[in-house]
Amino acid sequence: MTESQFSNMEDQRKNTAYILAFTFIAAIAFIYLLISIALIPYWQGLSGNEIQAWWSGPFTRFSYLMVPIHLLSIGIGIYAYALNRKEKRPFNFLWLFALITLLICQAFNFGLHGSIYNPALQSGTLEASEALEVFDNWSFYHHIRTASIAMSMLVLIAIGIRSRAVR
Repeated sequence: MTESQFSNMEDQRKNTAYILAFTFIAAIAFIYLLISIALIPYWQGLSGNEIQAWWSGPFTRFSYLMVPIHLLSIGIGIYAYALNRKEKRPFNFLWLFALITLLICQAFNFGLHGSIYNPALQSGTLEASEALEVFDNWSFYHHIRTASIAMSMLVLIAIGIRSRAVR
């Protein structure tokens, strides 16, 4: 295999990793923005018992879709960074920043939402006032993870724009 063929294969891997990372992060960003814009205002009008009912019903089924998307985004994000970590200064920094903001989002997702807030709301055992307090915390941290994934998205857009300008 010649050096140019090897370079083309490496470029194809990087492009594929970029497209996959962008796709999964864009999907998460879209879903989080939809939750922020449409569902949180709706949920804020519900009682604590109604929120728990919603969480133990439709929201549980929704999480079955989201967990694989989140796990794939982590794996692909790490893979894309590993492929691009030896790039010149601005690119490797941008890839590292995209990965860090993605991991911050996922830390909030799995650390707080998946292990604390979602199970508490899904249990249906909270007093109405407790459920509202847990939901308020969930909502606050949802906005942080939304901002984090939006930052990843913006950095990936900047990577795409810069890589086109370099060519």
